[in-house]
Amino acid sequence: MNIVITGGSSGLGKALVELCAATADNHVVFTYCRHKDNALALTEQFNNVEAIAVDFSLTDQVESLAERLADMQVDILVNNAYAGHAQGVHFHKTAPEDFANAFNQNVIPMIKITQACIKGMRKRKFGKIINIITAYVIDVPPTGFSVYTATKAYIRQLSKSISKEYGRFNITVNCVLPDYMQTPFGQVEDFQLEQMRNAHPLKTLLKPEEVAQIVVQLMSASQQLNGVEIPINAAQHLL
Repeated sequence: MNIVITGGSSGLGKALVELCAATADNHVVFTYCRHKDNALALTEQFNNVEAIAVDFSLTDQVESLAERLADMQVDILVNNAYAGHAQGVHFHKTAPEDFANAFNQNVIPMIKITQACIKGMRKRKFGKIINIITAYVIDVPPTGFSVYTATKAYIRQLSKSISKEYGRFNITVNCVLPDYMQTPFGQVEDFQLEQMRNAHPLKTLLKPEEVAQIVVQLMSASQQLNGVEIPINAAQHLL
């Protein structure tokens, strides 16, 4: 299987690369912008892994990646990358330009990459697209997450349209909605971590490896599973 994972050098993306690469028959291509040392370490650890440096804020790099993916036989695409930070400031203190920048650096690249992969998937009548959203789109998000959740909500809704349009080509589009994970991307203050642990039904925070296992299960699921959203939050918020 040819698997493409965006944002694969840390957190959930890294856990996914490691899990997918453990199967020798898989060829895993992942993108990274930061955490170059992690990216190089993954390519050294696994001989079936390829890392591509891509800055989603640079249009030419995104388009170059899209052209490359269009020529590849991509079986599975995991849209995991997010350019920017999850937590910001209160909505009234957020510049409108921040919403536009988040859209241009996350939604537009995701669209270009997905369109490039779908071209080949349509010809082969097979493909699986898994979009990593966030459990924060289910209920009221924490303070300061308006830009992040609005961006993810757009991708969530777009996923429904794509799944409907391309199901007849044997292409599935499913979403995973994980709760907070303690990763370099999602750093918060210690007191916030303690509050989240205390509020969690299991009294423990979600680990990237746990989410990666569920994403990999989706990779091998029947094509009948299409257009679904899987929240991973110990039933704290239900669809």
